[in-house]
Amino acid sequence: MGLYNPVESDETVTDGLVTEAETGLMGSIVEGEAIAVFRWGVIVDLGLSWVAILDVLYIEDGDSYQVGDRVSCYLDCFDEQKRKFILRPPGQVPIAERLRRRGLSS
Repeated sequence: MGLYNPVESDETVTDGLVTEAETGLMGSIVEGEAIAVFRWGVIVDLGLSWVAILDVLYIEDGDSYQVGDRVSCYLDCFDEQKRKFILRPPGQVPIAERLRRRGLSS
């Protein structure tokens, strides 16, 4: 198990954790509300079956998030271990792609 990205997978759902409708949203820009802000990221309610996380690796130094803020990001994938959708801001390169470019991924 791990990250589920339908673009890179032959699977259609992840053990029933993600609906087909949610799978169809992967790769598109979604909007939600910040419901918690931590040093390690922002938890966002997208109105889906699971909350989402905007990882600190995608947050720029000048970014400031507060509970109640509207957040628009790409819905990248679903992390089965964390049981959260993973968000990526527009204009940011996915972390996996950054690692691949540096020859650091398997």
